[in-house]
Amino acid sequence: MKCAWTFLFLLSGQLWATPTLVIYTQDLEPYHFIQDGRPGGINYQLISQALDDEGIQYRMEKINWARAVVLVNKTPNTALLTLPRNIHRENQFKWVGPLVSSQPYFYRLRQRQDIDVRTLNDAIKLRIAVVRNGEWHQRLLALGMQEGELLYPVARISDTYSMVFMGRVELIPGSDLTMPYMARDAGYDAEQLEPAMALPRRSTGNHLALNPDASDELVERLNKRVELLKAEGLIQQLKRQYALLVD
Repeated sequence: MKCAWTFLFLLSGQLWATPTLVIYTQDLEPYHFIQDGRPGGINYQLISQALDDEGIQYRMEKINWARAVVLVNKTPNTALLTLPRNIHRENQFKWVGPLVSSQPYFYRLRQRQDIDVRTLNDAIKLRIAVVRNGEWHQRLLALGMQEGELLYPVARISDTYSMVFMGRVELIPGSDLTMPYMARDAGYDAEQLEPAMALPRRSTGNHLALNPDASDELVERLNKRVELLKAEGLIQQLKRQYALLVD
């Protein structure tokens, strides 16, 4: 009988244990990245601290971004780090944040002074490389761009840099915070790029995006913890750690 009760106790513990949250990510320094199997980045450290403080088990996995967006939308106990929260995605996920974000731009090669874009209508007449299922892929499709004509979705952010440096496209999206890191990691000189135009912000910034079936209680706990960590100065501490001067 004692063995039977022990078995039932262990079984009930397994049934009531909180499942591990699988967080899918991509390399987007300094927000989040995985190097030598170890995750890092300002938004990763903010979210991981919130998860640790709330006693939530998690693990990070780096996979193809387009696949990750679809996977998290359909798979319980998964999340994306990070995703801009906007009206088109509002009901596809549950959101924790906002986290750290910065000003987005379309970038061009510095030598391409002939590229003059002042509005999105100017931009969509040019060739643009974007990450498939990323924010600007969706936004440019909504503006009427056609894949394979002027719009080129690719698997990785580094691929967009390769395309603009190889002259296959005129513009790529990026931000004043991430562009220098991403150009370097793709093997290019960030000094050869410059903003072609500032992009309008249509989102409320970067968030941890959870599967839509995530419990409201979990989402509320994490949002409260993130706000508490912000109030305690963790973001400013992390900005100093990563030598960031951008607000």
